[in-house]
Amino acid sequence: MVPYRCCCGGGLISTLMAAVLVCSAAGTMNVEYSWVYVDYTFASPNHRELAINSGKFIPENCVILDVDKFHGASEGKLYFNMGSNSNSASKQRVFVTVPRIKPGNPASIAEIVPGDRPNSVLLAPYPNWKANTISENAVNCDDTIISVFRMKIDHLGRFWVVDVGTLDQFEMTARSICPPKLIIFDLKNDDRVIRTYKFPSSQVKDVSLFTNIEVDIRDSKGRNTFAYIADTTAYKLVVYDFKNDESWVVDQAYFYPYPNKAHFKIKGVNFDLMDGVLGLALGPITKNDRKLYFHAFASIRESWVYTNTLQNKSLFQNGLIDGSGTFFLSSEVRDTQSSVEVMTDSGVLIYASMDNSLGCWNSQDPFTTKHTHTIYKSDEDFQFPSGMKIVGDKVWAVSCQLQNHFTTMVTNRKSVKYRVLVGRVDDLIKRTGCDKRSGNVDMKSPPDVQNLDPTKDRLVFSGKKNTIFTDDNDDEFLVETLDDNILHEWRVLPANTEPWSYSRMSRVFENKNGVQQTPIKSLVLTGNVNVHSHSKPTSLSYDCRMSMINGQLKNNDCLGKSRRRNRVVKRGSGPLR
Repeated sequence: MVPYRCCCGGGLISTLMAAVLVCSAAGTMNVEYSWVYVDYTFASPNHRELAINSGKFIPENCVILDVDKFHGASEGKLYFNMGSNSNSASKQRVFVTVPRIKPGNPASIAEIVPGDRPNSVLLAPYPNWKANTISENAVNCDDTIISVFRMKIDHLGRFWVVDVGTLDQFEMTARSICPPKLIIFDLKNDDRVIRTYKFPSSQVKDVSLFTNIEVDIRDSKGRNTFAYIADTTAYKLVVYDFKNDESWVVDQAYFYPYPNKAHFKIKGVNFDLMDGVLGLALGPITKNDRKLYFHAFASIRESWVYTNTLQNKSLFQNGLIDGSGTFFLSSEVRDTQSSVEVMTDSGVLIYASMDNSLGCWNSQDPFTTKHTHTIYKSDEDFQFPSGMKIVGDKVWAVSCQLQNHFTTMVTNRKSVKYRVLVGRVDDLIKRTGCDKRSGNVDMKSPPDVQNLDPTKDRLVFSGKKNTIFTDDNDDEFLVETLDDNILHEWRVLPANTEPWSYSRMSRVFENKNGVQQTPIKSLVLTGNVNVHSHSKPTSLSYDCRMSMINGQLKNNDCLGKSRRRNRVVKRGSGPLR
C-alpha cells in the first residue's frame, strides 16, 4: 500500500514563489521486518518444542512493542560524533522489546537476527538467554530482566532498559515479582552492564507501570545525564539523575488522562484504556535548557515543560505541585489520540496516532490544527503504532495490532501482525508546514492556504512562530522570540507571476506602559516587493507597526494600517533593493 498526501485542494494555490502545488506521493514507511508470530533463537528445535509443550513459549502471546537501532562505529561517527575509528567495522544491531503482558514469553528484550527461512527473522534474547529466564523457584531480581515495554539507545552507545518488574500485565493474574529497575548496557564495550538502579519503593505505586523513557545528555562524556521515565498508570514522571545515581517523582496533573478520551476503536476493535502520560520527546537544547514534550495516551492535547524544571529535585519533594507557569498545555487538539512521539534535532515533532497514521508538528509554530500535518497512513501496515525512534535521518517505528490483545477477538493466524517500519524524516515531512529548511515551501497545509486572498492575506514569520494575518482580524499571534529582533514578512503573491525580489528592514522598540511598567515591544517593518509579471511589473511598498505586550500581539490588523503604493517598473531595469 502506498499512502498519499494531497498537496492541492481543488482550487488554485498561490505559493510564496508563485508556484502551483500539485498532488504528490507522501514519504513512505517501508516495512523492514515483519512477523506473523514471534520466534526466538532456541538452542535447537527440540528446545523450542519443549518450551511450547510446557507453556513457556506461546507465540501468539508475544507482542513486539518497541524498536531501536545501534549501527556501531561508522554510523555513530557520522551522526553522533562518537569519536570512533572511521575504519572500524560497522555492524547494524536492531533491538525490540517484547513485554511479558501474557504468559508464554521466554524473553522480554531481544536483538533481531536473520532467520533460517527466506524473509524471516528471529529474536535473540538480549543480552543472553540467562538474563531473560525467570526461575521457577526464587527470582534473582538483580540479574533477571522481567518485562520491558520500551528502551532507548543514546548517542554514546548506552542502552537504557526500563524493567517494570511485572508479569502478565494484560491478565487477571497480573503480579509484580521484582521492583522496577533501570539497566544501562554499553553497546560499544561487549554489552557490559554500566549500571543497575532499583527505584525506591516510595516512588512506586501498586498501579505503577514504567512504560517509556527519554534520555537527556548534557555533556560530551554523558556523565551529566538525566532520564525521564513515564509511569503511565500512576500518572507520574520519574526523573533519574545518572551522575548522582538517584531518582525522584514528578507529580503533576498534566500527566493525567482525559476520561472522555479513554475509548479507542482500531480496525473494528473497541476498547477502553485510561492511560496517562506515555508519549515523551525531547526538544533541541537552547541556552542550556530544552523542553520535554509529553502527552497522556487518553488525550488529544500536547504538553511541555522545561527540563531544568524537572531536574530541580527540591521542587517535587512534597508531592503534587501547582504546574501553572511551569507546565504548559496546548490550546488546540489533535484529531485523535496519540501513543508515542519523537522529535528531530531541528524541533519537528513526529507522533503516532491511533487512526493508523503519523503526524508532524514544527515546534516553531503554535500547536494548532493549522500546523499539524498527516505525513503517513496505512490501515494495514500501521495498526496500533506502539514504539518509535529517530536514528540518524530515519524514523523507526513498530506497529503491533495491540488492540487484538485487549479482547478475545480471534485474528487470522496467517496474517502479519508485527512490523518494524522505516522512513526518511525529510521525505515524510516534505511539502508540509513542518519542513522549514531553506528552499522548501514554508506554509500551512492545503486546507489552510488554498483560500488565501493574494490581494489581502500575507504570511508573517518570526523565529519561533508563524501565522496568517488577514484584514478580517480573525487570527491571534503569540510571539515567543523575535529572531534577534528581526520579524520576517512575506507577501502572498498572485498566481501566474514570474520570479520576484524582496527586501525588508525591521526595527524593534521597547518601552514601559504606565505605572505597572508592562513592557511593550513595537515592531516597525518597512520594505518593498517587486513583482515581475508578463503584463505589468509593479512594486509594493509597505510601512507597518505592530505592538506586543508580554509577547502577545495586540493589533493584528497590521496590513490594514500599512501604507501601500504600486508603481510601474520600467522593463529592463534591475530589481529594486
